[in-house]
Amino acid sequence: MPQTKQDALSFLETQWSSINDNKIKGIKAEAEFRQYLEDNEIHYIPGGWILTPGKNTNVKIPSEHKICLLPMEKGFSWSKKNAHLFISPALISAYNYFRQVGVKTFFVEPTNVDETAFSVPKKSTGTKRAVYPRPYDLRFNTISPSGGLAKVDYAEVFSSFPPRDGNRGLRCYSQNRISIHSAPWNDSELLKGLFWFEYTRYFCQVDFLISNNDLDLFIIGKSGGAYPIELKSKSPVIDNSSGDWFGLDIGPFAKMAFFTANSMNTDALYIVQEVDEQRTLVQWLGIRFTQLVKSCSWVGQAGGQGMSGGASSTIKVPKAAFTELSILLREL
Repeated sequence: MPQTKQDALSFLETQWSSINDNKIKGIKAEAEFRQYLEDNEIHYIPGGWILTPGKNTNVKIPSEHKICLLPMEKGFSWSKKNAHLFISPALISAYNYFRQVGVKTFFVEPTNVDETAFSVPKKSTGTKRAVYPRPYDLRFNTISPSGGLAKVDYAEVFSSFPPRDGNRGLRCYSQNRISIHSAPWNDSELLKGLFWFEYTRYFCQVDFLISNNDLDLFIIGKSGGAYPIELKSKSPVIDNSSGDWFGLDIGPFAKMAFFTANSMNTDALYIVQEVDEQRTLVQWLGIRFTQLVKSCSWVGQAGGQGMSGGASSTIKVPKAAFTELSILLREL
């Protein structure tokens, strides 16, 4: 593992093509949302990755072969220590949610950890070949019928994914773009979570061709139900002709549609941290996806720059359709 926060941040930079304002807003919003949930005693679990096979796969419809990886965080010498890794009722709820929608889910646990052995990916320079080190292993677990963790072989987890042939397409972006002394990067716990999140994807990409989509987090309602969250921090678009609205990019819209496209009465939540032009919090709002699809415009809207730096297409969701978050959470 990284010996310092700077080591962790350097690794994260190698995995992020763009560190634009939207990415920083998103990371800050997630940290503030977690604090909101903790203050209101709402159970949640960190998010993970939904992976589908990349090109050259031998399956007919790659997008049907989804798996979900839920990273299990482990403490560093510079962060809070985790006494032990365990499967909480909240994790089991998330696990069962994915089983209901037909996605194999694995808890990803770091093993053979040695902070002194950590190093970051390096691009090829001159005669030096690129290096993509994996200083420690990851163990992939599922829940056994007895309720404990059962190890699943790495090759079995990715049996539907084509193996990678060479380093082409692996992430190794420039470092020294972020200052460890500025918020939110000076938050040790935030860095720890981001590190495990990104290392999990990186570990798998070294061996296999994958297409990935991130999941912000899960919250567990008072009834015990699990709800995947799509979280954004933004101001409403003022529209005097049809009413003010918040945008939802087409990618997250499709992801939430997948979560609810079954007969198990599952749902997802779109949470908005409404802010003013000075980025000051106005209020927290939320809407169930099953309500969102009844309220949103069927005509797409050209969006702005996303967290990864590319342009996006946006679905318009009327602000009037949202509910104050504290009220929505009581109804779950």
